[in-house]
Amino acid sequence: VAKHRTGWPLGQIYVWHPHGTPSGVRRVRGGYRDPHDSLLSESKYQKAKGIDYTPETAREIVKAEQTAGTYLMDKKKWERWINHSAESIDWTIDHMEKKGLKCCLEPGYYDPDGTITVPPASHNFYNDEQPFGALYGAPLEAQAYADIFTDDLGGEIHYKTVAQYLVREDDNTGRVSGVVAQREDGSYVKYVANKAVVLATGDFSKNPDMMAKYSPWAWENFKDSLTFGDVDYDAELVYSGLMPGDGQKMGLWVGAAWQKTYPVPPMINGGASGPAHGVISNFWGLNMDIHGERYQNECTNFAYGAISVLQLPQKTAYAVWDTAYAYTQDEWEQFGCCIDHENGIMPLSPEELIASWDQNAEGGEKTIGTGAAYYKADTIEELVAQMDGIDQERALATIKQYNAYAEAGVDEQFHVNPEILFPISTPPFYATKITGATFLTVCGGLRTNEKMQVCEEDDTPIEGLYNTGIMTGDFYANTYNFVMPGQNLGAVCGTLSYLLGRDLAAL
Repeated sequence: VAKHRTGWPLGQIYVWHPHGTPSGVRRVRGGYRDPHDSLLSESKYQKAKGIDYTPETAREIVKAEQTAGTYLMDKKKWERWINHSAESIDWTIDHMEKKGLKCCLEPGYYDPDGTITVPPASHNFYNDEQPFGALYGAPLEAQAYADIFTDDLGGEIHYKTVAQYLVREDDNTGRVSGVVAQREDGSYVKYVANKAVVLATGDFSKNPDMMAKYSPWAWENFKDSLTFGDVDYDAELVYSGLMPGDGQKMGLWVGAAWQKTYPVPPMINGGASGPAHGVISNFWGLNMDIHGERYQNECTNFAYGAISVLQLPQKTAYAVWDTAYAYTQDEWEQFGCCIDHENGIMPLSPEELIASWDQNAEGGEKTIGTGAAYYKADTIEELVAQMDGIDQERALATIKQYNAYAEAGVDEQFHVNPEILFPISTPPFYATKITGATFLTVCGGLRTNEKMQVCEEDDTPIEGLYNTGIMTGDFYANTYNFVMPGQNLGAVCGTLSYLLGRDLAAL
């Protein structure tokens, strides 16, 4: 985004990155549920749909989110995102439409308790050939930006060119005036920066030392599933680590400070697997651990659900429900749906949902991320007998107690909202087992102020050096919780990059 907003003569702007295509940048950024833009000001698309979502109406959501991060994040960055997000997304919509991409809006999230309810705010882009904007809209958008930059504006993108180190004048005390990069053939090239260098190199999850030092909780939970060694800069949708921290290291080498918030928060999801009332929900029915015991109020989203699972014995959770559960609502949102179904991806009927359970139970399921094992039986006893690794006697007692709570309409243990408390009594019965969670990325890095300037330890900006994207320091804290789906691309990768381009144009 920043490169299109500068207003500089395009001959003075160079974009180089290690990927072989522009789409590669966004494919690895996108992960699951984040290849789109979330905002906190009404876009023209939201206004057309009659959705009221202004900074004023979103005040409670923002406060709850900042509270969830224990106020460790940089609220000045949030203020810039909140107050300029509508401007940014409207600008994006206009430019994507010129390249044949259509905008759609993903459903919001409904929490029966109201705690993490949000209206539809995640915009994504699609075309007739690829309607699945929620997953593939990011590479479409990246390609459109690249085409605008090169074809329409005459800019240059140097592919398969990996930045190696920054050039900072006066023995690493002055201005950053250039970058040395390595081409695919092994030769080196120096880019001289007349005005600025902008780092946007992604995360550091492919670097074991950085993960252990800067994101130790994520490291301890995912070190056995992350892969290291050679970096595939053209990797698409992977869950075993993305980038090696190139930009973070280059910044540190010239005197940049690390972000203040510790540890760097991970972006993960998962939770107990079962029928999802929203794409980003934990299964709201019965959740159990290996001891056959409930472990939480099940009504939460899949990011918080994932954290709960990682705290369990053997990091393993089970979910149990019955056939009647499919009829607790008229239709079931699936990944890819948008409001008014403008992209043609339709929600599932109860019968279609049941058919998907049966298919999963026949061969098990391995979908996005961790996946889950499915079980099906005609009796509760037969079902529990199939559930590998669980304390069967205790699980049967827990199901019986859960049914009593559901029949009474009062959960005396975890006090789940009675609106979603349903008995497990109509055969066939279904269950899942899931171990671990899905790792996407880590969110943070160099100390960055609200103007996206990279700073030293005393918060003094380093002249000529800027930072954007997921390596922006101090935008998140604790964990990326998906309460505002698409926040990462909408904020640090979208709005703040858009504003950075505008600011650089004024230099």
